Amino acid sequence: MEKLSRRSFVPMLGTVLLGASCLSFDENVLEDLPKGILLPSRLKKGDKIGICAPAGPIRDLTEVHDFTAVLKNLGFRVKVGANVAESYGYFSADDKARASEFMSLIEDDDVKGIFAIRGGWGCARMLPYLDFGIIGRNPKVILGFSDVTTLLNAITAKTGLVTFHGPSGNSSWNEYSVSYLQKTVMDAKRVEYRNSSSEDAPIITYQTGKASGQLYGGNLSVIASLIGSSYLPDWKGKILFLEDVNEEPYRIDRMLTQLDLAGVFDGLAGIVLGGFRKCEAEEPARSFTLTQVFEQHFSKRNYPIFHGAQIGHLQNKFTIPVGQVAEINADAGTIYLSYPAVS
Repeated sequence: MEKLSRRSFVPMLGTVLLGASCLSFDENVLEDLPKGILLPSRLKKGDKIGICAPAGPIRDLTEVHDFTAVLKNLGFRVKVGANVAESYGYFSADDKARASEFMSLIEDDDVKGIFAIRGGWGCARMLPYLDFGIIGRNPKVILGFSDVTTLLNAITAKTGLVTFHGPSGNSSWNEYSVSYLQKTVMDAKRVEYRNSSSEDAPIITYQTGKASGQLYGGNLSVIASLIGSSYLPDWKGKILFLEDVNEEPYRIDRMLTQLDLAGVFDGLAGIVLGGFRKCEAEEPARSFTLTQVFEQHFSKRNYPIFHGAQIGHLQNKFTIPVGQVAEINADAGTIYLSYPAVS
């Protein structure tokens, strides 16, 4: 897991974020927003962010202090959830308590955004205790990734509320990642996501072309674990984005096969593959490479597919709006929002 950036970076990030957040937003374009898509209000300087721990615990409480400092230096006020400093086995608290913490932040009118401090495992066990009606009536920016993939996709599928796959509290809050967060949840722009750093992954195109559709997805292991539940969307016409970490090629193959057999790939508009860090085989001579696994699964598809987007367990990461419409270009390796992700 990536570590939180050192405080020496924080003043610089505050300048980047707050300096750019004064830009005007694409108000007129929202008039044509497809029915059923619910946007949260964009975040502004002075808004209160609620920090929650919906899955694993924080073992080192300096991470809570450091993340609070990052958010304050970015101009936000902060409310720390009741379970953030707690520990209950490999959870921060029991299932009902974690759900209660999340719902209390949803129902707090002073909280405009909810940021997960980490992933781990546990979000799926919260789902029966969430009130999706209340969540839909209190739209706010919900941010996280990894195990939080469960919350993002479930909330969007159940309510239409656009949620955000981006850095968690213990991620690397560097200039690159903060810039994409700012453009997506503060500037209310039609963001183009394009690899631009020399450290970014190269783009590999498996199927050429462009496609448009709502973005859904996140961590492959998590998406695979939700197959057969009521917490995923109808995949027809969607753009599926996937990432993972610390999984050997045969395990990636197994999970992609599960999605394939469940019919997920049949009606998609396109696929974006993000970071698959540390997904090499322990015994390479007896394994396919990850690229070979992707080729085996995606060479037979007839819609755009590319690999290399800065999504997932990476130092430099995009903030991707789950549920918003976007156009992908598999040849250029880009994602372009058709509408802003916030109002």
